[in-house]
Amino acid sequence: MRMLRLPLLAFCAALAPTAGRADDAADIAGARTFAEPVMSTECDFAGNADGYNNVFHFTFRSKGQDQDSPDQKRTLVQLACSSGAYNFNSIYLMRDDGAGHWELLTFAEPVADYDYADEEFSRLKAPPKVSGFVSVTQITNSEFVPESKTINSAAKWRGIGDAWSAGEWRFEDGAFVLKKYEIDPTYQPPGDEAADPEAPESYVLFDAAAAGR
Repeated sequence: MRMLRLPLLAFCAALAPTAGRADDAADIAGARTFAEPVMSTECDFAGNADGYNNVFHFTFRSKGQDQDSPDQKRTLVQLACSSGAYNFNSIYLMRDDGAGHWELLTFAEPVADYDYADEEFSRLKAPPKVSGFVSVTQITNSEFVPESKTINSAAKWRGIGDAWSAGEWRFEDGAFVLKKYEIDPTYQPPGDEAADPEAPESYVLFDAAAAGR
């Protein structure tokens, strides 16, 4: 059975809020105040008030930045948006600590075209093809990895995780850039039927490293 390779941290994230620095609560409140006017119809801020929220502080240097200028500082806030039985969605806001303003982040995702070869959706007629890209604000089962300044996501398409999608966005020169996006759109056949042994484990829709980017 093809199962979702869900990061342990992302799975545990739905279980408990995160404690941090003393001023993290103020950063979370400020980010939520900024996000509520535009995301209140999509996010249940009241119901997720004690949900999985995180604050991260990091520095970077942009391309072409003068050697004598100081490092740029950013504050990244992950806010709980909505949750279900096996997925939880987060939004991310970032503050330029020099300018002092918040920004609601959006993330590029590829759109795939594919057709199923059976009624159980367990096989594809052909590998998926990317038909374009969209920009989304909610990321499913996500985590920010401070060491690599990367946001990873791993979404289950149903509870057992046999169909899934996963993305990776890395912070580069002031923005989070899509680096990899992978899906397994096939579902385990019912009963004792076996999955197609010739079908790949998953399909990589976008890989910046493979493209030399």
